Amino acid sequence: MVQNWKRWGAIVLFFPFVILSLEVIFRLANPPALRYYRDVKLLHAYHPEYGVTLAPNERRFVRHYADLWQGQFTTNSFGLRGQNEPNPNLPKLVCLGDSLVMGFGVSDEDTFCSILDGYEENGTTYQSLNFGVDAYGSLGSYKRLKDLSGKIDKIKKVLFFISPNDFTMPNELRAQGILPDDENDALHENDLEWKNKFRIQFELTRVSYLLQALKLAYEQTKVKWAQTKYILQMDSEQIAKAPLEYLHDAFFVPVKKIQCEDTEHFVCPTPIPNLQIQCSDTPINPNDLEPLPETTTRAYDLMIQFAKEKGFEFIPVILPMQIEEVYCRQLGKYNPLGNYALRAKKYLDSKSVKTLEILPYTNTMCGREFTIHGKTKKAGIQDYYIPGDGHLTKLGNLWAAESIRSALKEKKPNAF
Repeated sequence: MVQNWKRWGAIVLFFPFVILSLEVIFRLANPPALRYYRDVKLLHAYHPEYGVTLAPNERRFVRHYADLWQGQFTTNSFGLRGQNEPNPNLPKLVCLGDSLVMGFGVSDEDTFCSILDGYEENGTTYQSLNFGVDAYGSLGSYKRLKDLSGKIDKIKKVLFFISPNDFTMPNELRAQGILPDDENDALHENDLEWKNKFRIQFELTRVSYLLQALKLAYEQTKVKWAQTKYILQMDSEQIAKAPLEYLHDAFFVPVKKIQCEDTEHFVCPTPIPNLQIQCSDTPINPNDLEPLPETTTRAYDLMIQFAKEKGFEFIPVILPMQIEEVYCRQLGKYNPLGNYALRAKKYLDSKSVKTLEILPYTNTMCGREFTIHGKTKKAGIQDYYIPGDGHLTKLGNLWAAESIRSALKEKKPNAF
């Protein structure tokens, strides 16, 4: 009997010992593949109203797991990106949006919102504040704006950056179970059970390195499985439609020729060999596009009404976030990926809200001289965006700040 108790006791103690040992091993090893996710996780905190916010008074050097970018990431006492605290004596220019606004890809001082600090208009100097947080949809942006507006005085201008991820998603990604942020918000907005589960897993994975690693492994497995199912489905359809063509493509792959950079002749726009970009000669009629989802329009209406109540200027900004759209623009053509902007603009126009369109300023991108790795070169479109990531580079953030500054000075204010 005593031997049985000892055996069961050893078994009961064994599993906690293994779990604790794995936790210690993960923390000591701190593998590069997980370090990025761990640093990003610790930069965030749970928020009861809009799920996730930035943790206050954090300071971390973040390096992307694939070495796509690295930079210093600091938050102030309000959980805003950057070191500066709100100055009670200065009017505020707020940047509101997702990870592009928050500034993944560069250090604190190189985000376009930070560069906009000190913006002057009609003799008034503004302090810029970065309200951006990654993975926010339109409704999350409204809730964050409402929350912080009650804590920070003298907000005069709010630049709300419209993201295509808010309400659009390519069919191949949707088939893998990836939904736009606003659709996710609509699914879980009133689901208290889901919110409670989200909070529990968020707090546990923030405390435990092991639990975060297991969660990442589970999520990656789900994504890979969805991708595999989608590829198999596409292959099956192609085999059924054109079996000979499928067999040819499967066994005969054309040899790619390496193209050296031409340092003597600069072509604008520079070719982008890794993307098969298709441009159209004429833009699509906005009336032919699907209207915005109800969650998106409701969030826009709430922000417009909130701006009226608080007396600040609400300025929706359409900043080109996809390299295909910029490439076609520089050819004098159009790309369907820009349709999200037409949909958003059409709705906001119906509400008498003018948008700040930055796409025309992409004409200044190509051929701009900049220094990288100690060498001066002329910029192509790809130098403004992080490859495979989509966020803006240091040069991209500088261009965005300059373009926004120019566009603000040229536009007429939204009068409510």
